[in-house]
Order: sequence, then C-alpha cells, then structure tokens
Amino acid sequence: MSLTTESFLNAAGREVPAEINGRKAIPYQGVGMYQPDGRRAAPRISSCANFPADGNKLVAAKGDMVARLKVALDHAGLRDGMTISTHHHFRNGDLVANAVFDAANELGVKKLRWVPSASFPCHAHLLKYLEDGTINHIEGSMNGPLGDFCSLGKMRGMGVLRSHGGRYQAIQDGEVEIDITVIAAPTADSFGNATGDRGPSACGLLGFALADSEYAKHVIVVTDNL
Repeated sequence: MSLTTESFLNAAGREVPAEINGRKAIPYQGVGMYQPDGRRAAPRISSCANFPADGNKLVAAKGDMVARLKVALDHAGLRDGMTISTHHHFRNGDLVANAVFDAANELGVKKLRWVPSASFPCHAHLLKYLEDGTINHIEGSMNGPLGDFCSLGKMRGMGVLRSHGGRYQAIQDGEVEIDITVIAAPTADSFGNATGDRGPSACGLLGFALADSEYAKHVIVVTDNL
C-alpha cells in the first residue's frame, strides 16, 4: 500500500512518510549507520520563586478527580495542541488517564497529543475523545481498542508506536516535548514527591514516569494517599 503523502524507502525497503505529524521523519538507515546531530534537551530550571513560600504545592480544589484535575490543568496553562503524558504502572487498572481527558474535554481543549508509556483496554473510554478531536493522536504503546482504532486508520493525526526505551530517548533528545505530565502516584506529599512502593494502591517503582518528571514543563501528581 502506498502512502498518500510524500514518502521514501528506508534501509529495510519499507515505504515510510517523509513527515510525521508535521515533523520531518528520520528513516531507518541500517544498524550503526545513523549519526545524530544536535544536543539533548535540557530540563527547565526552576526555583523557589515558582512555588508557594511554604513549599505546599497542593491544588485547592473540591469535587471528584475530574473537577480537581480541571483546576490543576488550568493552573498548568492547558490549551489547544499541547502534549500531555501519563505512565502505565497501574496497567489495565489505570483510570487516571481517563479522568485527565474528561477534564480536558470539559475545558473545551482540542488537538491534544497524548504520550502514554502504554495504553490498555481500560482506556477505551478515550475513543470518544479521539473521535471528537479532543485527542488528535497518540504516541506510545497502543493496546486493545485504541490499537484497533489506530490500525484502522481512524486517528486524526498519525499514531506513533514507541518502545519504552525509545520513548525515553525521544523525550530526552527533544523529539517529544511534554507540556504537562500527569503522574498517578500511590503515595505523594504536599511538596510533590511521589513514590509507588507504598500506599493502598502500591504498584512498585515509577520508573516509566521518570523522563516525564524530569523534562515536562509542568508536572501534576495525582494520589489517593497524601
């Protein structure tokens, strides 16, 4: 099948697009053949001036998780076309990502790029947001109904499948710039420290969210054990 956009053959003989979601694509050139140019991205520099004097970063909000996330996302400056990331340590029990886009939809935001470390059948809830344009496309591991949706060519933008290591590389090298990351954490404190090794929803270490916490412009932590 030929691509409808400008394309070329990579070193494996596969036809690939010259541009992916508005960004020039780098084709596979063979093992050990590609020589990157440029420097890695750098995390933002923050200081005490960016936070309350007492260090308390809790968002003053009432209501359910969606209502609270609306306040947090508004504080982070969410707007059309931004990139939101999440992790998948809760596997097929992760309902936080669903709440994130419920909140974004209620705020009227569109054309978002979602960069999860992985998605699961529990995220079928998000299909309606892929259809109405709240989410433009996904860049990450797509499983279950979301994988089917992408495979059938229904996504508005081009879905990009990323391995766990490739995702970290893309973030640290500046290929993927995250505007807001939402980190679901089994335990956190009012300073924003978070861990997954304790609490009623303990899931283990939060390594899949490490790059996000380091490079995202804004970090939101969601927990049920403060």
